[in-house]
Amino acid sequence: MEAIEPIIKIRNLVKIYHVGDEKLRALDGVTLDVYPGEFLCIVGRSGSGKSTLLNMLAGLEKPTRGAIQIAGQRLDKMNESQLVRFRLEHVGFIFQQFNLFPALTALENVTMPLVYRGVAPKERKKKALTMLKQLGLGSHIRHKPTQMSGGQQQRVGIARALVASPQIVFADEPTGNLDSRTSDEILSLIKEIAKQNGATLIMVTHDNTIAERADRVVRLLDGKVIEIIDNKTGLREVPDPSPKEERPA
Repeated sequence: MEAIEPIIKIRNLVKIYHVGDEKLRALDGVTLDVYPGEFLCIVGRSGSGKSTLLNMLAGLEKPTRGAIQIAGQRLDKMNESQLVRFRLEHVGFIFQQFNLFPALTALENVTMPLVYRGVAPKERKKKALTMLKQLGLGSHIRHKPTQMSGGQQQRVGIARALVASPQIVFADEPTGNLDSRTSDEILSLIKEIAKQNGATLIMVTHDNTIAERADRVVRLLDGKVIEIIDNKTGLREVPDPSPKEERPA
């Protein structure tokens, strides 16, 4: 049986922030592979580096050292315009704060990624309508964010993230502002639609009940991967604390 090639390869990733005269090491030699179609949760206490890692993978921040290869492309070697293009073509984002445009309707919010991709108006409206209906918002397409509940706003955020069928979906505490029942519904929707689209889902969360529903869980502490848990098999891996200087080709 042929081995599956990772869609994401992270090698010896380091991120250092300079705070006055001090150096804060937010990531300290992270090495990790993520596979196509996988649902991966990144967990850890506040300050462990989980959001920093997500930002690195999304190309929102540059690493101090190390390599990030996604879909065969080296993000750490890209300039800003190349990163913008990469995100448009490959990535969808779901945020805790929803990050919807307040002056736009649900339909207009969802069409925005397609506008940036240059999709024709008729086609992008059709795609956005289909996605909103799939998420149970067919009667809310003309509603603005202030006219919707938190759960409805997050559904719009999911629709916007997935409307362009991205290869990879990054979700940063996507249910953090929702009650437990709505949180469970939203997580199920994210998983279902990501699976339908064949997308790889990487989620940062502090909620263990969410992490238990992932395929694998990566636990961070002080910027290091201290444990990787395979929820399907129950196997736990403790990575080598001194990884070799291996880089993607």
